[in-house]
Amino acid sequence: MGRGVAESPTGSAWAPSQEWLNPAEKTDERHLGWLYLTLMTTLAAALRLFQLGHQSFWVDEIMTWRACRPDAGLSFWSQILESFQAPLYLAVMWPLVRVADSEFLCRLPSAIAGVATVPFLALVAQRLFDTRTARLSALLLALSPFHIWYSQEARGYAFLILFSVAASLVFLMMADNGPRRRTVVAYLLLMSCAVWSNMSALFLWAAHVLVLVAMVRPRDGRSWFLWLVSLGGVILVVSPWLMKATGIWAVDRLVPGSETGIALRGETTFTPLALPFTAFVFFYGYSLGPSLRELHHPDRLALLVQHWPLMSIAGIVVAVALVVGIYRLRGRQWSLVIWIVLPLLAVVFLALRNVKPFNPRYLAVVFPWLLLLASVGLLSLPRRWGWVLTVLLVGLQLWSVAGHHFDPHYAKADLREAAIYVATHEDPGDLVLVPVVTGVFRFYYPGVNELADSFGAGILNTEEEVRDFFVAKIGEVDRCWVVLARSWFVDPHDWLPRVVAQEGDIVAEVALPGVRILQWQKSIRESRPYGE
Repeated sequence: MGRGVAESPTGSAWAPSQEWLNPAEKTDERHLGWLYLTLMTTLAAALRLFQLGHQSFWVDEIMTWRACRPDAGLSFWSQILESFQAPLYLAVMWPLVRVADSEFLCRLPSAIAGVATVPFLALVAQRLFDTRTARLSALLLALSPFHIWYSQEARGYAFLILFSVAASLVFLMMADNGPRRRTVVAYLLLMSCAVWSNMSALFLWAAHVLVLVAMVRPRDGRSWFLWLVSLGGVILVVSPWLMKATGIWAVDRLVPGSETGIALRGETTFTPLALPFTAFVFFYGYSLGPSLRELHHPDRLALLVQHWPLMSIAGIVVAVALVVGIYRLRGRQWSLVIWIVLPLLAVVFLALRNVKPFNPRYLAVVFPWLLLLASVGLLSLPRRWGWVLTVLLVGLQLWSVAGHHFDPHYAKADLREAAIYVATHEDPGDLVLVPVVTGVFRFYYPGVNELADSFGAGILNTEEEVRDFFVAKIGEVDRCWVVLARSWFVDPHDWLPRVVAQEGDIVAEVALPGVRILQWQKSIRESRPYGE
């Protein structure tokens, strides 16, 4: 490894080895390769800007838009202070929505942040390891389907990854050379920006504190003071948003022995299988194997068996790379494991205590370090095996990227087209029932008919509960449109289409990516089973 520490004459975990004076190695360390890095950054830009506005907004994106929409007379500072999740992205998006409500423009900050992360991760890899690791990690990040997904979403996750990587780079600089005023200010601002992008950055901040105490161990009072200013200043700066979050989250559930309440979102709370799934998603995104929609179906086990050959190969590549990578760590490079394990334990603990449901995106702060660790492992293998596994990993990433951009099977629900279709074909007086995704549909809906939602319905687990829900919603209307997307949040067993058919006639049915539209009307004849 380029900056090995095992042979350090000082015995310090952070002291460079004697070989750092080698002229050839010093030149290699200094010159990462501007042409290669430029190519990787350009590749990242192409993949993140391509079809940036192609898919319609999604639920979380509409939440961001609603918090800064220009037609509501909202105050900038009051909204920024109220938003404890991604206030920084909200602040950046605020002027953009006053130019246009286009998907491209609202997602552009995420795309730019995603592109900018590539060189920063390469610099972290070069400082912790060597130039070859830096180059491979830049390639894996540029091609990452997971990173492309969140670089094309109007939320704070791409910002979170960018500022977490940049802050970690400054942390390493301070650990190597001691804290200076400029690096202290840089770290304070960058880590604060990470927390302002998503509160989960606090877990990385805690990991930095642990590395400082356990591995860096400053030797004089002035260094300790500057470290305290940089790390403690972050908490001071973000404290208004942190206090806001603790007033909303059920933090009392963190106390040992306290009640955890009903499981959040039912089956989406933590299970041990969530960990390998998260690792798979970090390397291959959501567009390799079963789609997210399929994974919410009751028969998802059969789907996993169907995709098992491909998923097992993909999983073996990642597992080998990570295990070998951990084995090859030396000295200060073990800080990488702390940056992974501590946030992971924190997110799992919050899920187990039902404070937050488990989701891979809540571990996005861990994502770049897993890519970096895999890069170390691939480059540590014998040359032939290293090449084989690297080509497999890159090939599967490209396969997933193609699925993300071109396969409707993996596309987010096209509620933009669904809203236009309903508005074009509806009649005055029709009811439009849109469970779960009402807010997104309303954003695009140019019609004038009443929209009915599923707010307060909870999860309907039986056919009779679904029937009661539908009958209560349609009331006395004779015609109704039912727009289904992400319906597992209210109807996990997919009873609603059957109930709709039994309560009248389905006179038209339209399928769009991730959306099913049913046109319903009352029938004068007896109810009949669905499909007859």
